[in-house]
Amino acid sequence: MSEDLDRKSTPWLTIGLDWEGVAAALGALLVALLLGALWSPLFWIGFAGVILALMAARWSHRTPPELANGIVSPCDGVVVSVERVEAPSELRLTESATLRIRVASAPSTTNKVYTPIAGSLESLILEAGENGVPLATRPDDDGLTRAYLTFESRGQQVGVRLASGGFGPRIELITEAGDIVRLGRPFGTRRLGGWCDIYVPGNTGVLIWPGQTLVGGETVLGRLKSQGDTDLFGGMTAEEQEEAPVLQVETGAETEPEVEEEEDDDYPSPDEVSVPEDPAEIFARLREAARKHGEQD
Repeated sequence: MSEDLDRKSTPWLTIGLDWEGVAAALGALLVALLLGALWSPLFWIGFAGVILALMAARWSHRTPPELANGIVSPCDGVVVSVERVEAPSELRLTESATLRIRVASAPSTTNKVYTPIAGSLESLILEAGENGVPLATRPDDDGLTRAYLTFESRGQQVGVRLASGGFGPRIELITEAGDIVRLGRPFGTRRLGGWCDIYVPGNTGVLIWPGQTLVGGETVLGRLKSQGDTDLFGGMTAEEQEEAPVLQVETGAETEPEVEEEEDDDYPSPDEVSVPEDPAEIFARLREAARKHGEQD
């Protein structure tokens, strides 16, 4: 059961700082004071290091959704593109044709990365970057620090590719291959933003679009198909799905078959049927005839 926020006086206070980041900020502040003693403008150069260290150390509490077979965003950021591509060989996915969701994270975003699905971590590859590449301006630049992770749940796989600058310890992982993971729980740290590519099965119904802002560990990207789900399109492309006829879904209620009315020539039409006379008119004619007969006698 979720925590009762009514008992908190400050429910909006969900941020925190890593201790190593706080230590780095204090060290940068000491350097800034020493530089300021030499020449006052140099203090602001050192103070910029304090701000940078605090940005790299910032994280936030997240509440994952209770969603069966759900896929959540591994990080904070903005969706750049959603397209069908071949998955990188480093992910070792059984299905090479996947749907890639590319997310860009600013240096000011929180530093935690979260498991996209509930299941297990099947494989992990971490590539160290080069100190001469401090910023990840493009996701495919050389010299970036990269991490490739493959998560599996009931035979279905989701791959995550993280990229950040090569200067300093930018990506640190706290899980190992074979570990059981829960949906939306932190599995590592990526400092000062970067890029995140999420590779999901091609038949996944995604719920996001380019330009949308994501919250790591909370925003739902889509849902994996369960064993009970049926693929009505049978692997057709998006264009073929649009042209496919709409199927009528049976509701289980029995409907009476429509019976065609057959014309029977044995029955006369309404115009041909004679209507019997009114008895009152018959008696009136008889009385009139009797009266005339009496007068003649």
